[in-house]
Amino acid sequence: MKDRAFLSVFTPSRTAPEDLEAITVQRQALLADAVERAHESATTGNKHHLLFVGPRGTGKTHLVTLLVHRLGQDRTLDKRLRIAWLNEDETSTSLLELLRRIYEALNKRYPDEFTPDALEPLFDLTPEDAENALAQLLLKTLLDRTLLVVVENLDALFEGLGQTGQQKLRAFIQEHPVLSMVTTAQRLIDDIARRQSAFFGFFQTEYLKPLSLEQARELLRNIARLNGQSDVIAFLDSATGRSRIRALHHLSGGNHRIYIVLSQFINRDSIQALVEPFAKMVDEMTPYYQERIRWLPAQQRKIVEFLCTQDRPTPVKQIARRLFATQQTVSSQLKDLRGKGYVQSAQRGRESLYEIAEPMMRICVEIKENQNQGPLRVLVDFLRVWYDGHELNARLSDDRTDRLARVYLASAIEANQAKGNLRARLLVDAFNAELDEAGRAQWGPLIEACAEQSEELALACGHWAKGEDAEALRILDEIAGVNSGQSIEVKTRALNLAGEIYYKQGELVLAKNALDALLALPSVSVEEIAGALVNRGALYWQLGDSNREIADYSAVIDLPQAPVALIAKALINRGVTYGQRSDSDKEIADYSAVIDRLQAPITLVAQALVNRGMTYGQRGDKDKAIADYSAVIDRLQAPVEWIARALVTRGVTYGQRGDNDKAIADYSAVIELPQAPAEWIAGAFVNRGATYGQCGDNNKAIADYSAVIELPQAPVEWISRALFNRGVIYGQHGDSDKAILDYSAVVELPQAPVEGIARALINRGRIYGQCGDSDKAIADYSAVIELPQAPVEWATRALVNRAMTYWKLNDLEQSQRDLEAVSRLIGAPLERRVDACLALAMLHIATGRWDVAMVALGDGLREGINAAPAYQGDSTNIISAFFDSTLQPAIRRERTRSLFEVYRDADAITQLGEALTRHLGRLHADTEKLPSPDNLETWAAAWEEAGKDIDAFRLPLRLFRTGIDFLKAGGTDPGILLDLNQEERRLLEQVFGLESSPEALRAG
Repeated sequence: MKDRAFLSVFTPSRTAPEDLEAITVQRQALLADAVERAHESATTGNKHHLLFVGPRGTGKTHLVTLLVHRLGQDRTLDKRLRIAWLNEDETSTSLLELLRRIYEALNKRYPDEFTPDALEPLFDLTPEDAENALAQLLLKTLLDRTLLVVVENLDALFEGLGQTGQQKLRAFIQEHPVLSMVTTAQRLIDDIARRQSAFFGFFQTEYLKPLSLEQARELLRNIARLNGQSDVIAFLDSATGRSRIRALHHLSGGNHRIYIVLSQFINRDSIQALVEPFAKMVDEMTPYYQERIRWLPAQQRKIVEFLCTQDRPTPVKQIARRLFATQQTVSSQLKDLRGKGYVQSAQRGRESLYEIAEPMMRICVEIKENQNQGPLRVLVDFLRVWYDGHELNARLSDDRTDRLARVYLASAIEANQAKGNLRARLLVDAFNAELDEAGRAQWGPLIEACAEQSEELALACGHWAKGEDAEALRILDEIAGVNSGQSIEVKTRALNLAGEIYYKQGELVLAKNALDALLALPSVSVEEIAGALVNRGALYWQLGDSNREIADYSAVIDLPQAPVALIAKALINRGVTYGQRSDSDKEIADYSAVIDRLQAPITLVAQALVNRGMTYGQRGDKDKAIADYSAVIDRLQAPVEWIARALVTRGVTYGQRGDNDKAIADYSAVIELPQAPAEWIAGAFVNRGATYGQCGDNNKAIADYSAVIELPQAPVEWISRALFNRGVIYGQHGDSDKAILDYSAVVELPQAPVEGIARALINRGRIYGQCGDSDKAIADYSAVIELPQAPVEWATRALVNRAMTYWKLNDLEQSQRDLEAVSRLIGAPLERRVDACLALAMLHIATGRWDVAMVALGDGLREGINAAPAYQGDSTNIISAFFDSTLQPAIRRERTRSLFEVYRDADAITQLGEALTRHLGRLHADTEKLPSPDNLETWAAAWEEAGKDIDAFRLPLRLFRTGIDFLKAGGTDPGILLDLNQEERRLLEQVFGLESSPEALRAG
């Protein structure tokens, strides 16, 4: 192994720059920017002045060292830049002394140019003359080069210069724009922050942040890599290594310097090899921290010293009480201390809690108080985080552990017992700090529970909470490994968590595999087995394997001593699956087992009653359905969610029975139910709105839909339905603008259901078409067709509607392509395929392709008649197209006969008769353009001749002939319809839109 690199803890400038480059983390972009600005200062008239602010140990000197090194390596700057890096321990009380220090720094770096002999004559001059002479000497020696002055501890420099010296320095820089500054400070001092100061707004200021946990790991990796310690690199990625990095982070607060000091301990397994070097380090670091505290004003020093004695973040109120100070005073001082990097804060509701930013700072207080030579608390806490509880106990019982180590180990164990597991708490706190308030509420309890069971479990949960699924799964896989050394309980929890993550990712097979692995573990508890079987059964359902699903639920039901709640869940789920298989007897039996035989939790009994009620309803037994819903509402002390479900479902059942008043009453009860979930309130509003609409009260319907749209936390699915339904009512009222607005709102609604978007686009397209805006109509239909995961039913409707729109635009080629696309669409509903065939037939008839039209028509009618239930569509458009296609009697008779044969062969005579009658109604609707009597007569004669021998066509022909006679007479004499009996007459009255009354039938 190569020799360890020398990494100076307090003077990074003594470390080889190449080694500093190798271990640099976090600051690469900042360093590159600083180099670029310094380069610009050297090569242009634009001079930059940089200030890096951060507490001691945050890497300011490290950064400056690399900046100077990189600039020195840039050969393009050899003739453009001179660097003066001032000794930070020297003091300047005047501009003269500062210029002397700059010259002497230049002499050390460029001895041939800035010779010491040139300074000698100046010492015989007055200070004022010496200052002017030295300034001229510097400028003359620089020639046209830029001077970069590097100043550490700028606060000390400005304190020494005072206001007068600062003003003179600023004037010198302004009068001689050859100087650029790179400076550091522990805090943003008043001499820079105050608007009245000479250097206000002068520096480009960058605040150096402490290391994050991951950046700390990167730093330790870099140090190990620099030292050729491949074993340490591997150790850092292990579970133990990650834990120890958190221990270092706890002590260091993200301070770079402390990480470098403690990096030598990271993979030491011997407690003796840890305690003694650590104690030595404490001795070395104590003066450093004591100096930092002594530097503070008295009030701030008292606050820091008090916080050094506290184990947990402390509220302002408590700090003020213990220090006999006002909360306002303490809050003000804490704000300043936080700016200086001494303390950090966290929020708990509206309360701010404070703690020392660097736990190692406690040593300076503890050393002064620890007169009895007892264990150092900071080292005890370090061990509490360094080792888990099992390791602490194992090392204490190890005969090889020496006396001093035993003292510390015993103290660590005692502290954990008295104050809780510090290692687990730090892990939870670290993740809580990275999560927002909602994230902490959602994930905090889970992470905390896992931390008590296993640190690695908590780590996995924390990464999952942050959305880092891959890292979470990697850790869980490591835990569940054969040689992980984890207990069965921890492995079981890990596999459950892995299954849940995979499930939420949509990786159902991988989720099932995790549960398979859990069930294969030895000595798993009955409760865990039952839970895994229930969850795996649910996965099998989603995977479409109902046989294995039912087998898993049955295994739970038959499992001795399985928890009742899990048996009830298995019965309910199995019942649902039996229902999907249309085995309602078994379905009801499973729900009944929960209701009647188990002492199941009330929530599951309520669920079983609701499910059984729905099954009874599907079987047509509305009374039993209502009885089950009523049992939830009236007899059980069920959770409000299930009461709301039962009320909504009972309302639906009442509505199906036609009892709208009771349906409305149930929906209203949900809306008024205290603490009812927004989901069910929204559902009740939508259903009540639909019921009001069925009763003809559109104003109340619109009011209910509007209530859903404005309901806080209403699920997007219900908002989508409410907008759509309201749009339908607006469209029915002729208010196209409002209808379009509602449909547009659905389309633009974030996370709206795809089906809802498709329906809204189709309805909006129809309105655009009715308003004559065919381009927008086509755009909407096209949007549905191109919509990812759009239900095939709605994509098919969109194709048919777009085809009809193209038809109106006389784009028959595109219309035909859309209609033909319907038949190729996998899963297209039968009704839409039949409609498309009939539309194709109409298109071919209109364009004179009679034979092709008959083939399309026959295909559509035959496909429809063979379905269950049969569907053969509406042929009115075909009859209309045929009527308009030719007036030549011979051709009409021939084609009428062939068209009739297509309907006869497809057993669709009834559909033909209805289409002929409806077509007469269309002709009558335009009384000003009625066909000539001769045209109507030849039309009637052709059909009478074609269907004279078919019994099933006699009634349609009789209606058709009477209707033709009515139209031949001008369509104004209802008395002609008296040739038909009352029932037949009413059919034509409806077709022609006539009133059914004696007066209407009386001849004029």
